[in-house]
Formats: sequence, C-alpha cells, structure tokens
Amino acid sequence: MSSLVEYYWKIRNLKSFVIAEYELRRIIGSKKFKLMLAVMLLPDVFFLLGSGGTPPVETGLNVCLEMFWKEAGGNILNFWAGLPAQILVILVASELLAGEYENETFKLLITKPVKKSEIVLGKWFAFFVSMVLINLLPVLLLALLICLIYRGYWDAFIAILSYDLWVGELTVVIGLTVVGTFTLLLSSLFSKSLYAALTSFVIMLLYQIFVPQITWFENPSQYTLSYQLGVILEEMGFVISPEGRLYEGDLYVTLPAFYTLNLLLLTAAIISAFFKEAK
Repeated sequence: MSSLVEYYWKIRNLKSFVIAEYELRRIIGSKKFKLMLAVMLLPDVFFLLGSGGTPPVETGLNVCLEMFWKEAGGNILNFWAGLPAQILVILVASELLAGEYENETFKLLITKPVKKSEIVLGKWFAFFVSMVLINLLPVLLLALLICLIYRGYWDAFIAILSYDLWVGELTVVIGLTVVGTFTLLLSSLFSKSLYAALTSFVIMLLYQIFVPQITWFENPSQYTLSYQLGVILEEMGFVISPEGRLYEGDLYVTLPAFYTLNLLLLTAAIISAFFKEAK
C-alpha cells in the first residue's frame, strides 16, 4: 500500500499532471463545457419524449440490449461523435493553446521550470479526461431510460453497464479525441482561438462532405470518421441494424490507426509549440 501511495505522489507531482489538473478544472468550469453537456443530453430527452404514452409491445433484458445497441449506436454515429458534438469539441480544444497566446499567459508558463512538451501534454490530457466525463452521463442516462421503459430494470441495467455502455463510451471518446487533437494542433499553430476553431470546422466539414464522393476509391465512405466508429461498435458486439452489418472492417486495423493518428497529431502539436514564440 505504501508503494502505491508513493507512486501516486510521484505522478501527482509531475509538472504535466499539475497542468492537466488546473486545465481540467478550467474546462469543467467553463460555459462551453456546460453547454456541451446540455447538448449531449438532447438525444436522451428526445428518446424519452418519443417513448412516452405508448407501452412497449416487447419487454425484458434482451429487448433492452437490442434497444440500447440501436439507440446508442445511432446517437454515437450521428450526434455524440457526429457533427453537433464535433463543433462543441472544436470550440473547447481551440482554446487549449491559442487561448494562452491570446491572454499572453504562454510567456508566463514558459518562464516556469516546465517544458513546452509538458504544457501540451498536460492540456491534452485534461481535454481527454473532460471528454470521458462529458460523454459518460448521456450514455449512462440512455441505458437507464431504456431499462425502465422496456422493463428490464436492474438486471438489464447491470448487463448494459458491464460491457456495452463502455463500448459506447470508448467509441465516442475515440471519435471526439481525434477531432480535439487535430484542433489542438491548429491551436498551437494559430495565435487566435477563433482562427483555430474556424479552420478546424471548415476542414472537418469538407472532409465529411467530399471524401464519400471520391469515386476512384472502392466504398469511399469507409474513410470517414463515422464509418470507422461504426466498425468499432459492430466489431465489439453492437447490433446497430437487424438486417446485418453496416460497417465492414477490422478492429485490429481501426484501433491502431486511431491511436497512430492521435499520436502523430499530438507530436506535431508539441513540435509546433516548441517553435512557437511567446508573444
């Protein structure tokens, strides 16, 4: 036990951890975070309103699982990791470094005994944790509503909580982290958070519009973010459509690809911050 406590305090005293802790408190306390949380809960509200008044024909544990796969899968691909959430993520991530340049606090940070890489890593980790927290409540609430409405109650809730909920949470976090890390890179390149946010939004929008239209690719939709998130869901057991699989792919290709992309973007952000002059 003493070794665990000692190990904890070693991590606790890391400069990047101190920066991450401060940044996480700032993000959670911001109006943008509260707005994002409210928006992320909208699919749950719509589901509750759409289910009111008419009792379900079929009930039970299996029905609850099927409904969770269907509802959570659709919400993840179209909303929680889709364009509505991506816009809010861009607004949050665009301030991570560009906000320091705008407020002229980046110069103060680098005068401290802390490396620029530790600043970037600390801010990225705070963003990552905030995405985990902000997505957990909507997914958890959806599971609870489904178990109550379709009368699976406690047994169904525990079944969803033991595996499927975490698959959904993981998929959302993966999708939003890619968008956030890309925006962090732009935030390190620009001195204005508005420029970083607008550039990230335009690039993400053009990517989602034009990539599926590239005719010289076989099934060009498979190169979009939502398609690969669908691969993760179906490979990990979600039955999104009763007609069969909608997203063909290999989990052992998709997950390493996301990991590598995040690593490359984060490395580029660190390099950019290293050469950035404090103004």
